[in-house]
Amino acid sequence: MALMQFVLGSASCAFALCAFILWMRRCDGDRSRLTLSFVWMFLALLFSSRAFVDGQLVPSGVLPPVNLVGGLLMVTLLCLYPIEVIRPGWLNARRLFMLLLPAILIGVIFYLSGIKLRQLQTFGDMLAHIGEPNVYWRLILLFGIILPSALLLHVIPYNWMKSRVRLRWIRHYTYTILLISALYAVFMLTRSASVSVVHLFVCLTLAMIVTYEELFARFCLPSDCPTELPVEPVKASSLSEEEDNPLVIRLNHLLEEEKVWKNPDLTVASLAQMLGTNRSYLAQAIQEAGYVNFADLINRHRVQAFCCIAEDGKVKSVQDAFFLVGFRSKETALRSFKKYTGSLPSEYLMKVATNRSKTSEL
Repeated sequence: MALMQFVLGSASCAFALCAFILWMRRCDGDRSRLTLSFVWMFLALLFSSRAFVDGQLVPSGVLPPVNLVGGLLMVTLLCLYPIEVIRPGWLNARRLFMLLLPAILIGVIFYLSGIKLRQLQTFGDMLAHIGEPNVYWRLILLFGIILPSALLLHVIPYNWMKSRVRLRWIRHYTYTILLISALYAVFMLTRSASVSVVHLFVCLTLAMIVTYEELFARFCLPSDCPTELPVEPVKASSLSEEEDNPLVIRLNHLLEEEKVWKNPDLTVASLAQMLGTNRSYLAQAIQEAGYVNFADLINRHRVQAFCCIAEDGKVKSVQDAFFLVGFRSKETALRSFKKYTGSLPSEYLMKVATNRSKTSEL
């Protein structure tokens, strides 16, 4: 009993710590950290109640209704943060209520109806009474509502021009929620302490990784450096001697007119499909157009676009400017910017501001 309370209490403290840090580091106009802080605080309260009220790592029976409703609520809340990151501002009060409505309705109906549900002690006991309505409705809740709710992120409209994440990140987060839901389903059916520990470990791992990414992997304005580095202008792409290559012409059209490099989910395969060719011919066309490889092509154009925005004085936030030109990775953005300009974004913006002030004085 004491060991179980220690494990659950430690988990609740870890969730509460993540929630507190996110709350203290929240940003004005950005609800993602507030949303994530709320989710982790709910999980902290959930595990602390199990530690200090129940004092048990596993429930007293199979498919307890209270735990099923709590599981549905937990899966729904885990989807709130990525929804806010995928589509900032999309999650208004009405949509939030609609997302939480199934868990609220099921909980209210269960509480007010006063229905006496059969206590299922083991998995075999559940199989013996599976034909009874008060048993199979719990299975429907588990497999028909809780598990499918983990796929909620795939029905949220994804617009790469407004989203702060890549589509790959959405898939990884969705698969993690599916894993958590699957472990929870096995736990509800078997009352296995080992499954409960694995489920708890996956939840904690998700909390720490997502909290770290939210705090440190997001774009931020680097601190100003007193040493000013020379700024090298980004070299514009140029056609090779084979200007009549139709593939190179179509490639430059996509780059200059359609600006496909702004799409953070652009890959070699998708670009080759747009051009109606394969990777080998695309790689050759990229080199003929004056670029080293695919990464050099898209990153060079993105840095060029950032510099144009900076020259026009439209950079209100380095983070927003990098999002606008197609970057979704802080490390890639800063590394590419330093590679092509020889300076950090803050240094480049400082130099642009200095030149603008000198020009205005003249």
